[in-house]
Formats: sequence, C-alpha cells, structure tokens
Amino acid sequence: MTGMSKGGSTVSTELVRALSALAAHVHRGRTAEDVLRIAGDGAARLGLRLDAFQVAGSDLVLRSLATSPERAALERLLGRRLVGLRAPLARCGLASEVVAERRSIHRSDLDLFVRFVLAATGKDPLCLDTSTATSGFSNGVAAPLVVRGEPWGLLTMTSPSLRAEDAAAVALFAAHVGSALEVSDFVESLRRTQDELVARERLATIGELAATVAHEIRNPLGVLFNSVSALRRLVHDEASLARRADTVSLLSIVNEEAVRLEEIVTDLLELARPWTMRAEQTSLASVVQSVTKAVPRLPHSAAVEVRVIHCAEMPLVEIDRRMVRQALLNLVVNAIQAMPTGGALLVETRIEHRDDASFACVDVSDTGTGIAPEEQDRVLEPFYTTKASGTGLGLPLVKRVVEAHRGELAVTSDETGTTFTIRLPLPKWDESQVTLRRGAGAPRPLRAAGTDR
Repeated sequence: MTGMSKGGSTVSTELVRALSALAAHVHRGRTAEDVLRIAGDGAARLGLRLDAFQVAGSDLVLRSLATSPERAALERLLGRRLVGLRAPLARCGLASEVVAERRSIHRSDLDLFVRFVLAATGKDPLCLDTSTATSGFSNGVAAPLVVRGEPWGLLTMTSPSLRAEDAAAVALFAAHVGSALEVSDFVESLRRTQDELVARERLATIGELAATVAHEIRNPLGVLFNSVSALRRLVHDEASLARRADTVSLLSIVNEEAVRLEEIVTDLLELARPWTMRAEQTSLASVVQSVTKAVPRLPHSAAVEVRVIHCAEMPLVEIDRRMVRQALLNLVVNAIQAMPTGGALLVETRIEHRDDASFACVDVSDTGTGIAPEEQDRVLEPFYTTKASGTGLGLPLVKRVVEAHRGELAVTSDETGTTFTIRLPLPKWDESQVTLRRGAGAPRPLRAAGTDR
C-alpha cells in the first residue's frame, strides 16, 4: 500500500479510500442492524474482519460480526448464536479503555473477541475462523463508536495488513458508522411515533366498528327475542308437554345464538384492546405443541388427522408467547371449520430466507374446499366471513398479532385446501448455519394424510 505523511504519521491512502467508499454505503442503512451488516460485509470484501459491540450498562453485547461460513463452527461449539452474547465490560480486555477514552488502539495481539467469548460463555473459543481470508491473525484496530456524543460501543477491524498508522483511518470509519447509527436511531424513533399514531387511529375507529357490530348483533338478537316469545307461549300452552321437542329445539337455538354473540363481543374487545407486547426468547415448537394438544377439545375435530413437522434447526424466537399461541389457535380452528366432514391438518415450522431477511415460519394447512380467489383478499377484513356461524374477527386478530411482531401473514388456497403462513422476522443469520427442509418459496401442497413430504 502506498502512504502519505500527515502530522508525522503515515496513513494508507488505499485504506482511507476504501473505507471512505464503504462509509457512503453504511449511511444507507435504515436500522442499526442494517448499518452494522453493511459495514461488516464491506469490510469482509476488503479482506478485513469487523466485529461490533454495544455497551449496555456495565456489559458489552456483541451486535454484529462479519461471518465466514467456517466461523459457524464456533456457534455449534457454544450451542448458540454469537450475536447477542453479553459479557461484563470490565472483563473484556482493552474494550473499557477504548470506550472510556474514546481513542483507537492498534494491537498485533488484539484478543478482544477471544476475551469477550470467554467472559460471556466460560469457554475458550478454539476455532474462531478457518477462512483463508480472515483467519490466523489477531492483528487489528479497536475504535470507539459514538452516538449523540455518548459512547455507544466499539468496533474492531482485524487483518494481517493493518498497521499502527492505520488506526486513524479505522477511527474515521468508526465515526461514520456512529453517525449512521445515530440516523438509524432517529428513523426508529420516527417509526415508533408512527406506530403510536396508528394505534390512536385504531382506537378512533372503534365508533365506526361499533356501528358495524350493532348491525351484526341485531340479527342474532332478533332470533333470540323471537325464540323467547315462542317459549313463553309454549310455557302457557296446556299442550306444552306434548310439544317438548319444540321447546328443546328453541332452547338449543337460543343457546347457539347466545354463544355466537359472546364470541363476537369477545373477539371485538380483543381486536380493539391496546396490547402490550411481552416478548421473550421462546421455542416456537413448544408454542405449536401447546396449540395442537388443544385440537381434540375443539368442535368437529374428531374426523381431522393432525400432523406436525418441526424444523430441527429453528432458533429461539423473540415473541409474545400468549399472543402467538392465540393466533395459531385461531388458524387451527379456522382450518378445522373448513373440513366439516374431516380431513388432514398439517402444522409445520420452517426457516425462510428472502433477500436479506430471514423468517421463522409456521404453516397451517387444511384439505378443505379452499377459498375462492376473489375472497382471498377479503378474508383478513373484520367481519368478513364465508361461514354461516363465523364472526369474521378471527383472522383479523391473527393479522394484528403478526403485525405486532413485525411479521407477515399470507394465504395460499385452491380446490385442494388452504395454507395460512405466519412469518416472524429472525435476527440476521448466517445461511450456512441452517439446512432448510425445502426452498424458501410458497408452501408445498399438502399430500394425502399420513404420507411424508
């Protein structure tokens, strides 16, 4: 690399030029994850390994690392992902010094990552990286990340070619990354504000919903009133004992319509009620299992064969367990109702990759008659239903739960059955660490009950 003298130090012009070009791309990131991913990917293309850490109280949290496929060996050794690891800042070598003094440091034995993993897990990372582009060295620079004038964390760049004189170039790049993080944080604040406005708008629509509900409730109420009047006449009729069958039938109608009213009101209240997310690391398989265990207690489920396929590579997901369980239960109930004479219900978990995003997916498939193409766009609208006894609120509730998790709800349907798919976003994940059961496209059609895919 060629160099130039400035203030008594020599800085690689090639490195400055390359990192300046990369900094322009970094500023395109819309979220902190995007910013750090772009920085890491760009550094990897330059033959550098970049790790980014955030200070959280007295801890250091690994937020991003430019990962080669071989580096997944360490995650298998630890039994968990590296991103998200947390360790006491005081036990992470020179990290405290870089953050507190806000200065870049070059070391030929930069072992911050090794110390961090050891402090976080108690295990010595024997196999960090066997990539020929980035392995076999600990020479690098640690530079502070500053956001809004306060220490955010630090990043490390390691490469056999980095020298002490290059610390200034890495520090300048870290300043650009910090600026991009500050912008992404501002964008996130705007998004949260927008979400709050949407929530307020949702509450403002309750009046409109109430008018619709009044219309929906009048029909079953009319049936109830007519049934009650007829029952009163039967009670005063001397021949009422001879007409006991009619009385029992009318009582059954009253009960069914009362239950339907209760379902409408319950679903409406759930749809309109502000939710507080209580997200936690959860096994998606356990949520699915709790739902499928409830199937035998559901009406009309006796003639339905249930199959469950779990993705063995599925990581823990950050979700509100109660909300997601209710959403899946609604989909399962919907599927069973679509098969009144029996059929096959398949619930499958899988990982899907699309563009730069990864999703934890749950497919709920039935072998019913399907949904007409012109109705597929409307089934998620409140109060729209194709069932004689449906409330039209179950699927909108599912949609609200999925959107609260920043996920997606999709439906595919034909004459052989219907599949509803819940997609929940996963953190950035090295694709080499996941072996998919099938491609990332739409769910495959459901085969005959009892067969393997």
